[in-house]
Order: sequence, then structure tokens, then C-alpha cells
Amino acid sequence: MNKPRTNKPLKSKVPRARAKRRAPEPVTVVVESRQDEVLRKLGARMRDLRLERKMSLARLQQQGGLTPSQMSSVERGRVQVTLGTVSAVANALGMPTFMVLLLPDEDPMSAVLEEIRQAYGGDWRRAAFVIAGALGLDLSQMPG
Repeated sequence: MNKPRTNKPLKSKVPRARAKRRAPEPVTVVVESRQDEVLRKLGARMRDLRLERKMSLARLQQQGGLTPSQMSSVERGRVQVTLGTVSAVANALGMPTFMVLLLPDEDPMSAVLEEIRQAYGGDWRRAAFVIAGALGLDLSQMPG
């Protein structure tokens, strides 16, 4: 009787050179925490507002803001920021604190407010009066 043929590959009697297996390269994954992301965005927002006003870090300090090295760290999102710091920067920039805290890519209302502010050349007061007028409000009695 004949044996049935199988489709097994023939084994060579010549030894094969073994390929060296290298360990896989370690993969570094940087996961940015939500807090780090917000600090980075807030710092970038402060930088954009400062540059929009053509204000140097030294001039910001003269206006009552942080020292240039402190502000540089804030703008790069490398330090935690208190509300007092945000308020001091806002005052130095000549705007209300809430305008500094707007993160247009985070919140649709912030995006609308930022678009309105930019439409009025960055002048939040002028934009506020236009909005108030459209709503029938009188802002002339408000402080600031």
C-alpha cells in the first residue's frame, strides 16, 4: 500500500541561520491630564491676549502683572495658576477676569463671546455695550 501524500514542506538538512530577535523598542506614551491641558490652554490664552495688545512681559509686569519669568512659565502652562494670578493678569491687560478664562475651543458660549470680542477689535467694553444695547440693557450705570 502506498502512503497518502501530505502537503507538508520538506525539511532541509542544511541548518538555517537563526535571526536574532531584538526586544521591541519601549513605547513612551505621554498622557496629558485634564488639568495640564487646561493650564496649557489658559497659558496660551493669556499669551495671545498679551500679544494682541503688543505688550511685552516686562510691560505686563509694570501694569501690575507677574514677573517676566513667572509669566513665561504661566504662558507655557508649566505652573498652576490661582484665580488671583488670573485676576492680576486680567487687570494688567485691561480686561475682566472672566474674559481671560474663556477657552473658545472648550465651550460654545466662550467661542461666541470671543468671536464678538474680536469683531470689535478686542475691545470687550465696546462689545459689551453693543450686546447690552441689543438686549435693551443700560450698562452706563455699571462700575468699571
